[in-house]
Amino acid sequence: MGDLKKSEEVERLKEKIKTSGYPKYEAIGYNKSLIGTMYVKEKMDYGFHVFFIHEPSKTNKLAGSQGIVSEMRYDLRNRSYWIKRNLKEVKFSERNVDSMFPFTGEDRISIFNLLSTENNQGLYIDSFNRLGAIDKERTRKYGRFFYRLMTDYSFYELLYKAGIKDFSNHNVANPKGRSPREIFGLTKTQWKMYVKFNVQLSVFSRGPNIEQKDNKLINLLTYVKSLEDEFGISKMTDFEKLEIKYLYRDYYRNDSAMYLANTYNLSEKRLIRYLYFECDVSQGISARAAIREYSDYIRMTTEMGYERFDRYPKYLKTAHDIASRNYNVKLNAKELEEWNSRLADNKAYELTLGDYKIIAPETPEDLVREGNVLGHCVGSYVGSVRQGLSTILFLREREDLEHPLVTIEIRNNQITQAYGRSNYPPKKAEREAILKFAKKFELSTRRAGGLNG
Repeated sequence: MGDLKKSEEVERLKEKIKTSGYPKYEAIGYNKSLIGTMYVKEKMDYGFHVFFIHEPSKTNKLAGSQGIVSEMRYDLRNRSYWIKRNLKEVKFSERNVDSMFPFTGEDRISIFNLLSTENNQGLYIDSFNRLGAIDKERTRKYGRFFYRLMTDYSFYELLYKAGIKDFSNHNVANPKGRSPREIFGLTKTQWKMYVKFNVQLSVFSRGPNIEQKDNKLINLLTYVKSLEDEFGISKMTDFEKLEIKYLYRDYYRNDSAMYLANTYNLSEKRLIRYLYFECDVSQGISARAAIREYSDYIRMTTEMGYERFDRYPKYLKTAHDIASRNYNVKLNAKELEEWNSRLADNKAYELTLGDYKIIAPETPEDLVREGNVLGHCVGSYVGSVRQGLSTILFLREREDLEHPLVTIEIRNNQITQAYGRSNYPPKKAEREAILKFAKKFELSTRRAGGLNG
């Protein structure tokens, strides 16, 4: 009698669900037959309450010969979750959850949209893509996804509630944190910079002198924002990419204004204003191109011993070209002896790499020719090479050593730049050859202009 009574209760529940007017979605099998129907009783910003009524099946035990009705309550905010099958609570297991979601990949977005509210739109599909399969798991599954989201990854809901929907590349320092700032392990100043200036969270880090670095960065960001308002152009993205993500690592790449300011004892803010804004508005030069052009200009004028020269020329390219023409590439006997003494060390880097070969310039004239053919200023590096400050190498095709392709500079066991014609980055195959070369000689490439974006 008890089983009969329960069966009647189950049937009444099915009928009540079917006539309730709840939003629903049908699960269709690969053979186009109906597997069952999901009904959404309630959905909240932090969870949902659903039923799934299986169609009767003689072969599928999870469906049952009479068509099992399953009920699932999922409450992220209160960390509450359970599943009932035919009115009896069962274990919240991967298998039991998956039995309520027998949907194909084509249905996935529709299902998650059905379960979502306006405030948590995107939470489930994004979390499923991250948590449905981890490490060596090949197939994404609803069961493991919902369990992981509820337990070790429950902070996802808090981040979505705060409007942070793109955090795939950000380090989670404290998954049990009570706020996004605590979850990402950010200082109050860093969180302020994220909110006010939309700085990528991956930029920030912790470590020595963190308060000093935070204060310096927020001061620079405030300055850049004031320049954006003054000049009417946006440069924050360029500034972030070329400058601020290196501040927390205690170094700057040589293609950054901060590096040039620190190297040549210039005002950081004045140089930022000039390279990011004045060169763009007055001369039509992008920030990256201006930094590269200015780097050669300030190096040449400094090496030539100029004491009085325009540090912020109105026409940067013209000033650069004039400095390049004046740069002394004709060596006297002593200087030529110095050049030749460096040649053996430079030629130690020569290497064949598949279809490519890396060679060292034999004479100062080789540098001049390289710069003329490729349209850049390597000819002005004669002094640096002679003094041992730089090692300049040429990437050529192995079967055509006379045809310049890419010019490489090495300083302090690091490749600092690698550029082809008109200072364009190397092509894919050329870049791969250069990276193999760097690995062979244990050279760092983290600051290499042309190889890193």
